[in-house]
Amino acid sequence: MLAKYRPVQYELLRPAQVKTIREACPIAYIPAGSLEWHSFQNPLGCDSIKAHAVCCEAALRHGGVVLPPIYQGLLGDDNWGPAGWKGYTLGYNAPEVFERTVGGIARALVEAGWKVVVGVTGHDVEEQRGAMDRAILAATDGRGATGFAMYEGALHQPDAAIPFSMDHAAAWETSCMMYLAGDAVDLDALRTRQLSADEDFVMSAPEGIGGKNPVKYASAELGRRIVECMGELVGARAREAWREVGGPR
Repeated sequence: MLAKYRPVQYELLRPAQVKTIREACPIAYIPAGSLEWHSFQNPLGCDSIKAHAVCCEAALRHGGVVLPPIYQGLLGDDNWGPAGWKGYTLGYNAPEVFERTVGGIARALVEAGWKVVVGVTGHDVEEQRGAMDRAILAATDGRGATGFAMYEGALHQPDAAIPFSMDHAAAWETSCMMYLAGDAVDLDALRTRQLSADEDFVMSAPEGIGGKNPVKYASAELGRRIVECMGELVGARAREAWREVGGPR
């Protein structure tokens, strides 16, 4: 993870530092993702890594602290991957276990005095976002706190600066990984293969990619824009939620 995120990473902070952050802005972020196939060029933890970075950007810009990412994604009963590459995705996670995990973290945060709990998932599956949302709402309801869960890119509409939406292992996700963990990305692993399309990939293709061709469109600069922009959008929404429970206006 980038060094600039260290000041908001809960696990790297001393108690006095956490106390100072909580008194200034009691927002806590819970990033989540998965360990799954993100094609030949990306690391398996792509979803959680980028969700964590978006949360860190949000906290740096708008206040708060970020919990360590959860890699336990809801992936169904098939450890999927293209032909010859199954068995690297770690699925079979029970929805109720994931929801209890998020709920336990959220309850602990509320008991510790955090007023807003925000779940951000880089694994763009509604089952996962919904489980996070239910867990956070149950933990905050009636306790003078609030919270919500969302996809990392839910507030973004494609524009000139970021012309894509969230995808799977395509231009969006590969760009984020090139920015956040460039040495873990190997675009040559795609270049040396016979790609199934020049522009758009579908999930059924041999690469297991859904979205714009990352060889053509991905870059570390685009990844920086995505992470910083999503952090700004998520952080602004979190500040709105804090105002709803008595924060500064």
